[in-house]
This record gives sequence, C-alpha cells and structure tokens, in this order.
Amino acid sequence: MSRRATDRLDKRRLQERRRLLRRRAGGSPEGRSGNAAAPARVSGVALAFTLGLAALGGRLYQLQVAQHSQFAVQSASNYQRDEVLRAMRGEIRTRDGVLLATNRLAIDLIYTGRRHPDDPAEAIPAWNKIRYLAGIKDDVLVRGQPREPDPLKETGVVLARNIPEDRLAALYEYVVLVPSLELRERVERVYPEGKMAAHLLGYVSEANATEVGEDGYTVGDLIGRAGLEHSLQKTLEGRNGVRRREVTAGGRPQTERIIDPGVKGRDLTLTIDSRLQRAAETALREGLADVNAGRRKYGKPPEPITRGAVIAIDPRTNEVLAMASSPAYDPNWFSRVPSPDSKARTWALTSSSLDAVMQNRVVQTFDAGSVFKPTSTLAYIERWGNRAFNCAPYIRYGGPRYNWHRSGSLGTVDGRLAIAFSCNTWYYQAAISADPITYANYLGRRAVELGFGRPTGLELTGEKSGYIPSPINFAQTWAATNLRRKTQGLEPIPYYPGQALSFAIGQDSLLVTPAQVISVLSTIENEGRRRPLTVVKAVAGKPPSRPAPERVPGQTKNFKLIKEGMNITTAGTTAWGTAQHVLGPQWFPVRTAGKTGTAENGMSFRQGYAYTNAWYEGYGPIANPTFMVVSFFQNGGEGSGPALNATAKMFAARWCLTLDERHHATGPQQPCLGELDHMHEVYKVRAARTAATPKR
Repeated sequence: MSRRATDRLDKRRLQERRRLLRRRAGGSPEGRSGNAAAPARVSGVALAFTLGLAALGGRLYQLQVAQHSQFAVQSASNYQRDEVLRAMRGEIRTRDGVLLATNRLAIDLIYTGRRHPDDPAEAIPAWNKIRYLAGIKDDVLVRGQPREPDPLKETGVVLARNIPEDRLAALYEYVVLVPSLELRERVERVYPEGKMAAHLLGYVSEANATEVGEDGYTVGDLIGRAGLEHSLQKTLEGRNGVRRREVTAGGRPQTERIIDPGVKGRDLTLTIDSRLQRAAETALREGLADVNAGRRKYGKPPEPITRGAVIAIDPRTNEVLAMASSPAYDPNWFSRVPSPDSKARTWALTSSSLDAVMQNRVVQTFDAGSVFKPTSTLAYIERWGNRAFNCAPYIRYGGPRYNWHRSGSLGTVDGRLAIAFSCNTWYYQAAISADPITYANYLGRRAVELGFGRPTGLELTGEKSGYIPSPINFAQTWAATNLRRKTQGLEPIPYYPGQALSFAIGQDSLLVTPAQVISVLSTIENEGRRRPLTVVKAVAGKPPSRPAPERVPGQTKNFKLIKEGMNITTAGTTAWGTAQHVLGPQWFPVRTAGKTGTAENGMSFRQGYAYTNAWYEGYGPIANPTFMVVSFFQNGGEGSGPALNATAKMFAARWCLTLDERHHATGPQQPCLGELDHMHEVYKVRAARTAATPKR
C-alpha cells in the first residue's frame, strides 16, 4: 500500500474514534438535545425537595413553638399516672382451718370523662354493645350516655360493678379502644361460709367521704363496720401500695410498674371451732320449736324466728369455741357490691328493736334471772354462812308477797340445794336475814369482782357492761333525777328493801350479757381464777400474749360449795334438780353441772310467763371440765326448756354423742372426751365409715 493510502486510512480511523468518543459523551446532535432536558428535571426535584423541607419546618415550628404550651401540659398530665395498689385484707380462719373471710378481685367499669362529650368525634364506639356486656343501668346515664364525673368530687363514674367473668374478655376488646373507659380492679371482701359466725366476724364496706377526707383512707379502701372486722381494723387492713402507669396523651395505657408493693393485712386465726360453731347455730334454729311449744302451752301465738345466743368456751383457757347469735345475717349482703340479696340486706338493717338482726346478742344485756344465783349464793355463804331455810312457795316481807312458782314446800334446803332446786324463797330469806340493804351492797361488789358489770375481755367493740342494781349504784343512777325532784319540792325516788330480794334471784333491774354469764361461771369453776375471754388464737401465725389470770377474792371451800350445788342440778340424786330430766346420768353419759334460768322481763310482765327469758349455763365433764356453754333465748320461756335443750345439743356435739327427740343419748355410747383434735378424728372416722357403707 502506498504511503498516501496509508495516511488516508489513519485519518479515517482517527475521525471514527473521535465520533465514538463524542457519542459516549453525548456530543452527537441527538445527545445534545436530550442533555438540554436534564437541567429541567434536576431543577424540579430540587424545587420539590425545597418545598417539602419548608413544609416540615413549618410543622415543626407549629408543634415546637406555636403549640408548645398546649402539648407540654398534656404530656405532663398524662404521661405518668400513679394508682393505688390496693392491699389485700388479712384472711380469717377458724382454729381448724375453715376459711371465714377472704378477698377477691372484682372488676368495675369506670368512665373517666371526655373533653367534649357532645362532639360526635368523641363518641364512644360500640357503646350499645358495651352497655349490654357490662350490664350498665340507666341510673348512671344521662340521655343514654355516661354521666360526666364531677372533678371536685370524683375522678370517675362507676358504670357497672362486678363485671361477670364470662363477659370480661369480650368487653375488654371494646374498652381498650376507648380512652375514657377503664376496667378497674377492686378488692372485695368475701365470706365463703355465709352466715356462719356472722356476728363475730362483722362485715366491711368502702370508706365514706369523711373517712377519706379526715381519716387518711383512700377511695375504695375497705373499712370494718361491725364485729372483728371493725375492732381489729388496724390488724386486718394492711397498707396500700403504688402502681405507676405510662399512658398516651389520649389516656391509653402503655406500660406499668410497681413503685411500692404495699403490705398485706395480717391473717387471723380464731379460737372458734367450725364444728362447734355450726352446732351452736343449729341449736338456735332448732330451738324455735321448743320456744313455740311453750307458746302453745300458754295459749300464745308462735314466733317466726329465734331470738337468742349461744357461747361456748374451754374453761381452762377461756378461749371461745363457739359464738352464735340469732337472727343471723350474711356479711356478703353488705360487703359485696351490688348486694347478692338486697331485700335481705334491707330486712336486716330495718329490723325492729325486738328482732335486732344486726346485734350480737352474746354481748348485749338482758334480764338474768336464776343464772345469777350461783353468784348471789356465793356472796351470802362466804359472809353469813351456808344457812338452811324452808323452800316455801312464797314468803311475805313488809306487806308484799314474794312468790315462787311451786305450789308446795320442798323442805329445808341449804345454799347447794337452793341452786339445784332454783328455790327463790331461800334467796328471799337469805337477804332478809343478812339485812337487805347490807346484803345487796355486798352482792353488788362481789358480782363486779366475779365479772358482772364490766367487759369480759372479748376483742369486740360494743360489748355492753350491764347494770348491777345495788343500793349504792341505785343512788348514783338516780342522783341527778332526785336532785332535780328536790328542787321541785318532790320526794326523791327511794331504794326499797324489797328490791334487794329481787336482786338476790337475778331480777330487779339487773342486766347481764351471755358473755358475762359464762365468764363468771368460768371464774367460779376455776375457784377464783379469772381469765379474759378471747376469740383470737393467732395473728399472722403467732399467738398473742395473754395476761396472767386475775385472782378474785374468795375461799376455795366456798367456790367448791357452789359447784356442788350445780352438780346436784343434773345428778338425779333428788327429785327436784332442774336439769336432770335432760342431763341426768340415766339420760346423758357425761356428767355435767349447771344452772337453769327463767327471767322475768318487760314483755313477760305484759304478756305472761311464756315470754320470760330462757337461760342455761353448764360445763363438764365434772371431774376435769374442758367445755362450758351458756344458752339464751330471749322471751323463750322457761330455762329448763329451750336453753337446756340447746346446751344438751352443744354437749353432744363436743363429746360425739347422738341424741333422740327428747335430747337424751340414744343408747350406750362412747363419748370422745379428749381434746378437740380427738373430737375431729372421731367424726372423720365416722364419716369415712358412713361413706364406705353401701346404700340400700
């Protein structure tokens, strides 16, 4: 190839390479026209980006500057919320482990309010479904919507209490989406055994406005209103804790943590034995038939309910083993909201002064009658000796005739037989022989030393002290009245010697409680060693400290003589023992001692002997007493009827005996005379044997 041809070829190659480079760089005519649109696209993106940043900056300015104060307040008020973590109240059990009082978590639906309740945008979604599931009543609504809470009085309105468990899951699905609604836990007191030991336990209700405002309680705290729930409030209540919730500005909960767990209330173990407690309550219910038998005897109409009390103790320690009062109520009527039986609750609260459903008759005062005679006998014999008098049907003193219900004389009796026969005229003659005023003042002092006229030591508030009608007390009681009468020119109200005769048989204006009767009986049986009654076995598992027994003045020989008289009451060694027809040795395999009582009162004076108060006090086994009972039936008739029969049932329950319709032991039986554990073991073996016996 010539040199000229070679040069032309090289020149074409160079031009070809330059064109290729220009195409890659966009230097062709087509590339120059596409490159002209690129700056426009870049400018558009830059403009959009600039506008977006400007809008975001504007919004940030609005939130951080323009609306800063609004959101600062909202965040401070809603981000964290402290709530009361309710302390569980201490549980109460019997000595044999039966649960009498415990707690459960109840769930309530609370409405906390909306800023603009009339704004459709704040309407509660699925409101009709929520109403149905929660069972919301019309009384908490205004025009079909929740009533707005009053900020000066409440933080929320309770729309529904105790939401049923089977509806909680479905209800939660709706409530969780509504900031103004809350399913709130509440501690509720529950009494699993219902009416069992109701008057001893008492009941609770939520703290009222005064207790919240002045006594340091918070809304929803449980306060004891009666019984041990009231008297041992500080022991049972515990201390509330604090739970801190983190919530959104709209009020929806996010997280929670426990700041202070609080302290649970202390548990109580009572001295009450569940089997004996049930026996006492059964004896009261069944005693109505005996009361009405007395009504028929005297041609009077029947009673619809029993009014009475039974208390049983271990006289070695004065621990109360049973305490029952009738009519009874169910503490759940008052502690649970809403009440499981609102009609019964109203009946209990509005009952007449005669029925007095809410009163624990064990610690209320009543006319005593002959259960006071062991005390009046002791007072006489230790100062004037064990004299004998004719047990006549009546005597005359100062004109009036002082009667006894017998139609003829029972012969000459001493203090022991006066107790066994309940011979009123022995006591009349004893008071006369000692000088009625002197005797009555001495009897009043001794009665107080033994335990009448003062508290028994029971851990119950509201226990009555009673009244001892000695001439000294009479003068003090009527001092202000007589001073006023004197200024009016009237004669003072005098104390008549005949009142001392009535005082000697447990009448006049003497008032005692069943608890005092058993306390004094224990002191006499223990020959002058007086211990306080107690119903508390342990607090938080530890036995409480007990005071040493008080030594009551008196000689052992005189206490023994009183006990001999009560032994004769049931011994069957005479024809006139007032309790031997039920507890005599031929009818009852355990030897016991006791005293019947038939007390005149205001109703019996107006309506007749069928309305006297019926009493019985007794203990056994005589050789080594481990069980003591006082039974009382208000206006129940004669003590040798309802009260004696109820006591026989208590003795039978304690010593594993079976009674027939006459309250006699059914044939030869082996009593369980050991401690309470032995009693329970015997009943356990019997129950197992019954369960294993094939049914016919």
